[in-house]
Amino acid sequence: MPPGGHVPGEGEGGAGGAGGLDAGPAANASCGEPVCYQGMVEFAKGACKAHEYLPGLFKMMTDANTRQMAQSSAGDRSRLLAALERFRDGQNLTVAIVGGSISAGQGAYDAPAYPAWLRMILEAQMPGGSARVKVHNGAVPGTSSQYMSACHNVHVPRDADIVFLEYAINDDEMPMPHMDNKVRRPYERLVRKLLTYPRRPAVVLFHAFRWFQLPVDLTGTFWMSSERQHGEFGLYYGLPQLSVKACCYHHMVAGKEGYQVKRPRANPNGRLDHENFADSQLKGNAFFFDIVHPDGNTGHRIMAELAAQVVLDVWAQVAAGYKVTDEQKARVTAELPAPMLKGNFESRTDKCFIGPAFQQTVIHTNGFAWVNEGKNPQLPKWGYVSDVPGMDIKFKINTMSSAGKTNDVIVELGYLRSYENMGKAAVACEGGCRCEPWFLDGIQEARNSQTFLQAFKVSQAEECIIADTTSGKHKVKLTGLMVSEEPDSHAFNNWAAWDWVAMAASKDSKGVFEIGNIARRRMMEAHAASSAELMRRYHSQLAAAAVAGGAVEAGEGEAQSHAQDEQAAR
Repeated sequence: MPPGGHVPGEGEGGAGGAGGLDAGPAANASCGEPVCYQGMVEFAKGACKAHEYLPGLFKMMTDANTRQMAQSSAGDRSRLLAALERFRDGQNLTVAIVGGSISAGQGAYDAPAYPAWLRMILEAQMPGGSARVKVHNGAVPGTSSQYMSACHNVHVPRDADIVFLEYAINDDEMPMPHMDNKVRRPYERLVRKLLTYPRRPAVVLFHAFRWFQLPVDLTGTFWMSSERQHGEFGLYYGLPQLSVKACCYHHMVAGKEGYQVKRPRANPNGRLDHENFADSQLKGNAFFFDIVHPDGNTGHRIMAELAAQVVLDVWAQVAAGYKVTDEQKARVTAELPAPMLKGNFESRTDKCFIGPAFQQTVIHTNGFAWVNEGKNPQLPKWGYVSDVPGMDIKFKINTMSSAGKTNDVIVELGYLRSYENMGKAAVACEGGCRCEPWFLDGIQEARNSQTFLQAFKVSQAEECIIADTTSGKHKVKLTGLMVSEEPDSHAFNNWAAWDWVAMAASKDSKGVFEIGNIARRRMMEAHAASSAELMRRYHSQLAAAAVAGGAVEAGEGEAQSHAQDEQAAR
């Protein structure tokens, strides 16, 4: 066994470090081919012809066929090959994950979320282990690809080699008009932005799946997600795609252990059900923790194994001595094709300035200081603060839309509100842009302190200056700016996520959000509240269906309300 290595037992979920760069004896054994795989960790091996990596130090829950079935589209693997070739040649490997609450770890109540499982698997299987393999989780609960398209710069590290994109559940399933709409357009722009990151990362579309639906009569429906339409972008840009339903739907129907969907693990209150030893039968069997989110012991772990396999398959090929061809190198560095959706070009400038990134926009300050008002080092609360009347600060941003539309865009300014000792500030636009002046008021009746996001329309300009001037005798605190990419985009208006991003990004040396930098207790509390609400609504509809003899008779308006509430919970 390599130094620091650990071979998990039958019931264990962990995995240890992977030892050094030298291949173990199993890797050097004859494959029956002239070229054998080199650089694998001990006990791992590869099938020489198929380039399929067989795990050594990590005991997979899934079988090889299930993991291969999940690879619904191989796409062009040139970028994956380039990333793993760099790794073989001594560089580190950075894997980034962005998505909604599934990627953020909801459902992983008493076991890791899939990004953490993925990290453990790759560390166990890749030479150098944790010293050379980094998994960065930039996912934010309750957000869609529209948010990430605007704010990718504060969620994805610039040195990313591989990016997993998970929005099949959070993005609306069938917005209209078909494809060319305000839900799909930002998804494509996000894909395009990630593809042009400095290391030309491989972007892998990771399509999650949910069995339980609202209304409840749609439960078990195979096609209920954004996967089909997201897949169109994958085909257009030649992206590898992973599909949970492609590998696992029939396992769910069959009630296979670990894939059981008779009920979620959580009870109607969103908690574990210990009565009559119910949870002892569900743990390790039920795929889902609640009606949306996989359980950490099963669904999350399975998703991690699917993601790991696509990386390890390519690693097996590269470890065999495969060299990226000149043709593949040209495809990696080539200009992107024109957008699939008409005029849907990505912005070349950042649009999101939350946390440390906010400092990049300041061009003038008089009486405002960048201050951390957090009393706990684990809960930083940075912002520009002034408590003197007549002080001013100016921020320069680019409000141009890359989509060829000329209407005003939406700018959101984050600021602190509280019930006492808060002041006001006049907000106006200068430079090349215009907006209706307005007053920021930091006082609210609710006896708490929280971030408020004020959305206002601003004309398009390459150099737009947002000016804030204090009035009154009390404090004004500004926490960030965000610019919409298109005039008809929705305002973000999610102050809780904004605060999480600002806090976690402030704890990172490069100002990039990582979910692990959020206080775990706060995250678990938020997940528990969301799961409880999802389970309450689901069981409420089940009860209504039972009363109606199995037919759900909720009105159309009620169903739409449920869907909107559920989107907010995700």
